[in-house]
Amino acid sequence: MEQGERETLKLVALGDERAFNRIVRKYSQVIYPYLLYWLKSPQLAEEVAQDVFLRIWKNRQKLPDVSNFPGYVYVVTRNRVHSQFERGLLETEAPDVAQADQALTNPQTALETKELAAIMRRAIESLPPRRKEIFLLSRNEHLTYEEIATRLGISRSTVREHMVEALVFLRAYLRRNAGVIIALLWAFINLL
Repeated sequence: MEQGERETLKLVALGDERAFNRIVRKYSQVIYPYLLYWLKSPQLAEEVAQDVFLRIWKNRQKLPDVSNFPGYVYVVTRNRVHSQFERGLLETEAPDVAQADQALTNPQTALETKELAAIMRRAIESLPPRRKEIFLLSRNEHLTYEEIATRLGISRSTVREHMVEALVFLRAYLRRNAGVIIALLWAFINLL
């Protein structure tokens, strides 16, 4: 753990909300993709992320004694995911086909979908070339990280890093430019 982060944690332990916000901004980008992978729900992933940080805040007085804060965040996050599975919150009901058909044939929905698709295309085009290539191989060709790594001659961890960065960027881009609920947008990203 770097010295600056250790100092930030000491400030958080004293109740410094600005220091805590720095921690939240840094680690949200790390834990959100993990939560999304396991929970398969953007809304639930965001709720659990908030719960993780709430737990860290409530136990802030212990932070100066934590020698591996990234590991600590990971353990808290993993435990929250396990709790979700244990509570059975990840079981979903089958969608109502009639409601889905009605929503899809609604002219307003069709227009919104076209606008959303245009925003999504611009967001993807804004990615750096290699990151865009990796993202499209994952989403369009449905390749695994291992398959992408083999095809591009890079490590699986490099592929994962690019995907995490791409998803974080796209999520932020959509929030800035779409003005609609992030859960709907994220569902749309995963359909690409």
